Amino acid sequence: MAQENGASALAQYGPVGAPIAGVVFLILFVAAIVMTSGISEGKDALQDSVRSVRTKLDSTTPGGEGGASIPLPDSVTASMQTGEKDTWKPAQGSQKPLGMPIYWQVNMDPKPQDEFDQYDDNPKDGFWDLPEFQRTPYFTGPAPRNEFKNWDVTGPNGVAPGDGLISRDEYNHPPKDPREAFDEADKNKDGWLTSKDGEISKDEEYNWDRYPFDSKVDFQEYVDRYKAHDEVDLGAVENVAAKIDPATMEIVVTWEDPAVDSLPPDIQFIIERRAPETVEKRRSEYRQKVQKYTEALRNWEDGFDKWWDKETNPDKKKAQKEYEADHPKPVAPKEPSDWEEVVGPISGNEYRDTSFETGVTYTYAVKMATQKNPKRGAKAVTDDRLEGWYLYPDRTATAGHPVIVRNRIVMGFAGAATDSANISLTKWHSVVDDSVSPAKVTWYRVQIVEKVDADNSAVGGLYNMGQLKDRGLKMMDIGGTELNPTEILPSDTRIDFNTKYKFVTKLGANPLLASSEYADFELPKATSKEMQPSSPPSTDDAMEVRCLSVKSGGKEGNFEVTRWYKAGEDWLRVVWTGSVKSGSDVGGEIKLGSAGSDVKILDATGKAAPASVLKAHKDETVDLSAGKYEGLDDRSVSVGGESFDLFGTLYK
Repeated sequence: MAQENGASALAQYGPVGAPIAGVVFLILFVAAIVMTSGISEGKDALQDSVRSVRTKLDSTTPGGEGGASIPLPDSVTASMQTGEKDTWKPAQGSQKPLGMPIYWQVNMDPKPQDEFDQYDDNPKDGFWDLPEFQRTPYFTGPAPRNEFKNWDVTGPNGVAPGDGLISRDEYNHPPKDPREAFDEADKNKDGWLTSKDGEISKDEEYNWDRYPFDSKVDFQEYVDRYKAHDEVDLGAVENVAAKIDPATMEIVVTWEDPAVDSLPPDIQFIIERRAPETVEKRRSEYRQKVQKYTEALRNWEDGFDKWWDKETNPDKKKAQKEYEADHPKPVAPKEPSDWEEVVGPISGNEYRDTSFETGVTYTYAVKMATQKNPKRGAKAVTDDRLEGWYLYPDRTATAGHPVIVRNRIVMGFAGAATDSANISLTKWHSVVDDSVSPAKVTWYRVQIVEKVDADNSAVGGLYNMGQLKDRGLKMMDIGGTELNPTEILPSDTRIDFNTKYKFVTKLGANPLLASSEYADFELPKATSKEMQPSSPPSTDDAMEVRCLSVKSGGKEGNFEVTRWYKAGEDWLRVVWTGSVKSGSDVGGEIKLGSAGSDVKILDATGKAAPASVLKAHKDETVDLSAGKYEGLDDRSVSVGGESFDLFGTLYK
């Protein structure tokens, strides 16, 4: 049979007129079946005939060259003569046919190679592998076509990249700048690619669409279309708890698995806290931020108007995106609510907050966020301030009561008392470092020595840096190491050392103070020792016992006992305050409906509990029985068989 090494002349140059086409087809047919010993001469004559046909096909002159006929070999002419059935013989003078078929190969001009075929040479398999690509001019050309991965965009499943080969289809769709490619695909210029507009297929729409699923593919989704498409169904974390570590001035928030150390980098925890008492202050700060944002936005818009050329770039929306790439647009501040997000390092299943205010009640909550696509139908939200992340909308709040960090002023005996006294005052003070992001809050213990006498008897006050230095300002870290205050405290620092006490006189060897709230207070000589930090609570729902003052050598003491109580869905803070003599009970059982004048019942924000809540739970009781007051030993107070520092807190 006849076999071509290249493309058929007729296929390559047709269609042609029927007479010529018929002759050429007949030539090829006869050439395939003729069996003769004069093969060489017949082959040469046939090739001459084919060349003649090719010449006529290429000619622009009708009828070819003078209408000359195509010469045929003798064997072909004889085969065209009419004869009886099964009696065909070669023409007179031709040689006898061979006894078996002849494989007759007609060599014709090869098909011209395009660029893809030219470099698909080792092996010639219809693909470019990496070595073949590196021999092309693209490898040393400009981006994005100079990288193999930019061409290899379709994998074995037709969706994911990375099969390691460049197909002809990929070659026919060379890499483009993503914005250029997106704009070309966006036929109706609405900023989206959809299957209903015929811009992408339904499979592409389904695979490229990211949360929130809207059956539309925007530019960023188009850019990320081949990225890993992991999906997660975010769930709430469990058993969130918060407690105070007074020794380090931290609020410790914990929760159950998963621990953050075991999470991939595209999943994180978000910590929030609720503090209604601080909302108004934060709203004031918010109004100042809005003013700064408004000014920054106006400057940004002015800059854009000067940069934008309407004639050369009429698409304003597109121009703004280009401008924003080099000039980030200001982000509007978030209006404050009861809940605020806090920042800082998370380790394992624990977050330690140092940015709180003392005396404020805080409720903490934890929720998760991910950069992965939420599953279709999963509940998730987005936040402009956390770009690229999806948040689980339901926060898991602490199951227990809110927490409060108190900052008591610790008084010490700094010298012998006559008609005057030197009293040391120590408290915690926080310093904010705004030079890092997020801002770092560090707590220090600061101490001054107050010189008082009967004529100038106020103990403590609100002091600026100059007044603090005049009182021998000292500063220590949480470990007790003394530091240089001028290297840490800003020059505009003000610290409140008001104690509400007045110096009266000395009582024996000890100073005697007076308070309109707590009666007389004898400051023991043992308080000249270094202050002791309070111990952390032993339980999450501990009763707190504090000694407010002692007199008569410890024979009588003023105490405050606090316990949180959950009445239905409301947390109440029940506080008993009273003066007891040594050997008497501190606190007792409190009935919510008739608490008494020595009891305050507060809600979670520190305000008086609503009457409706108290009425609904009037028959319920809260146990504030701390035990008997057993006296004062040096500076240790004993209540119910347990001792604690005079300025500390006993948790029972």
